[in-house]
Amino acid sequence: MKDNPISLFHELESYVRGSKDRLHRYMYACILEQRLADLLLLSRCGVHPEDRDRLAVRLASQRSLCVQAASDIAEGTQEAGGSTPAWPDYKAAKSSVTQKRPELLSLIKVMQELRTPECSGYDLCDLEVCREDALHWLRVHADPSSPPVLIGVRTGGAFYAPLWASVLKQRWGNEALYHTVRALRKPSDPGASLYLPEELSMLPEAIKSDTDIVILEDQPHTGGTVLELAGRLSVKYRLNKPVWVSSPGRLFKIENGRLAKCSDRIPLNTATRKRIWQMLGNSEEVVEFLLPKLGLSDARPADLEAVPYKSVPHWNDPMYRREVPFRINPKKTPLFIRRKSTNEPVVFAKFIGKDLFGDFQFHQLKKFEKYSSDILAYQDGYVMTKYEPGLREMRDMFVNMPSAVTGEICQIISGYWKTLLDSCQVSGGHPVHPLADHWQAHLGEMEDFIGRKLPYDLDWFEQSLHTEWTSSAHVYTSLPYANRYGHWKARLSAGKRLKTYRFHIDSTWGGTSSIEVELASFLLENRVRPDDFRLLVNQVKKEAESLTIGAVTDALPIACILQVANLLKQAKGESRLPKGLILSEAMQSFEYLQAMKPKLSDVR
Repeated sequence: MKDNPISLFHELESYVRGSKDRLHRYMYACILEQRLADLLLLSRCGVHPEDRDRLAVRLASQRSLCVQAASDIAEGTQEAGGSTPAWPDYKAAKSSVTQKRPELLSLIKVMQELRTPECSGYDLCDLEVCREDALHWLRVHADPSSPPVLIGVRTGGAFYAPLWASVLKQRWGNEALYHTVRALRKPSDPGASLYLPEELSMLPEAIKSDTDIVILEDQPHTGGTVLELAGRLSVKYRLNKPVWVSSPGRLFKIENGRLAKCSDRIPLNTATRKRIWQMLGNSEEVVEFLLPKLGLSDARPADLEAVPYKSVPHWNDPMYRREVPFRINPKKTPLFIRRKSTNEPVVFAKFIGKDLFGDFQFHQLKKFEKYSSDILAYQDGYVMTKYEPGLREMRDMFVNMPSAVTGEICQIISGYWKTLLDSCQVSGGHPVHPLADHWQAHLGEMEDFIGRKLPYDLDWFEQSLHTEWTSSAHVYTSLPYANRYGHWKARLSAGKRLKTYRFHIDSTWGGTSSIEVELASFLLENRVRPDDFRLLVNQVKKEAESLTIGAVTDALPIACILQVANLLKQAKGESRLPKGLILSEAMQSFEYLQAMKPKLSDVR
């Protein structure tokens, strides 16, 4: 079966085909290589036994073409307008895969997602720095007698490996090849890395014991991912020398089972102008840079200032390296541009990713303009929107406004999920929701925190959390981290004109969800009444024929556990929500569920 022709991945392919940006084409080739390598791994694991050999040959050939395309772009030998490889139309039935090989579940989940790599999302670097890293290693550390084996750890390492290979080819020609491997998670120990033997069997069968191996990976934190891989490689090849590990700007050598740092520098191109995320903390510099781009004709620079959105500022100064490992992380740096004279915000800016991932995310975001504030500019991964004062929470309107108003809200907001279905679908879905394995632990932790027992139907929750959403439409969305009622607001003007808003639409750090869970979360968070519940589901059903009110009702417990997980995170994180507020929110949500179930149980 083929991916949906309007899937998220085909949207990405179409976007890259229309782009003249060389970096876009390079990163897309790296994304494709990872997809094909994952498919090849599934094939090696016997997922397609009836066509295993032919499929493996075809996938290996296609992967080689992607490797060549990435290498050509890295070396500057492919024109920016060169051909863009097509997205591979293969997929595996998730239930059958995980029944045969449970350890493949984490691979299946990864393949559903358009994961933003750390280098583009929250541990930023300029990719061209990898060339300088390779040149430094070549001058100072390389054994000149033979080319090293380059191994990129998917996801991040797959973007660095072609750049390293392009440098090493200058000395060793086409012998300087690279490979990629996927670090999975052990079902029995989610914190541990797992490299399948079928994956390692696709690496060179034998190398000389004194050959250099360089593992390319994102910035190491615990180092467990690369240490596990290095140990496996040392045994496979009977190495008599240490394994090298490189992250952008950093070089390590593995000695006595530990990462020993050999070199360290800021992974940014010094010839590039400063980006917004390098200016954070300097209000005047941010305002001076942004003001010409925002169209604020009545604003005076001296009256404007940039201030953090949150009370605890997460400004990042790449030149001041206090943290180990140091991260250039603008993920948590939303900001306001506000007037000093009135303390009135006029612009809201939020980082959604850089390079291809941020640019494509912005391309997708523009499709939801009907449900967002006016977009003023997009620069350096930041989306700048007009600040909207005086909005009401949709929950308040659903609880207190007459049915004529709430019905209109349902009519308008249904288009949000139609747009999701049009441009953010992913093939298939999780056999069960990712929260299924830990939902009782989340509830137990919440009950311990609030000191109260929550009212819920154990059988209903157990059935809901372990439902296989096989017939559902699945989408890649921001729901995992933007599921709270505060993300939904509206304005009813004096002339009774209604405007609805969905905040944090971007799925830069999102995940896969079924359309039933999407709707259930909205209904739970906003305390939607039964009649409006039916109206909204029936509106969305026009775009998703398999959708039923019964299925959305069955997904309500999942939405509730999503909320519980989010509240627990907020209880521990920067916002530190008061215990009383969390108690009230949790109890009201569970009571809403208990009240809604019988009112909708007759609809299947």
